[in-house]
Amino acid sequence: MPDQGARFVTGSTMGHVVRMTLTGAAGITLVFLVDATNLFWISQLGDPQLVAAIGFAFAIQFLSVSGGVGLMIAATALISRRIGQGDHAGARHQATAALITSMATR
Repeated sequence: MPDQGARFVTGSTMGHVVRMTLTGAAGITLVFLVDATNLFWISQLGDPQLVAAIGFAFAIQFLSVSGGVGLMIAATALISRRIGQGDHAGARHQATAALITSMATR
């Protein structure tokens, strides 16, 4: 049986990016379905200011989560490619850069 961990460092980079993008999109969709449900129930309270606040927070959350998922996919694809090439020092360098970028954009 082939090594199951090797599937993440071998194969097409585009294939990995597509799988990660679809997984991230499914996760974001479920988060937003929960947010839409929250918006519905808060709208039942009859306070338009609460509805506006939730709607605004919904837009900010969308941008934040989408950007985070995009950065995660890009970083993972770049780091995995370096690991697959056997360049562990380069992978550590890119992982450090990804971590700093992630912390800076928080």
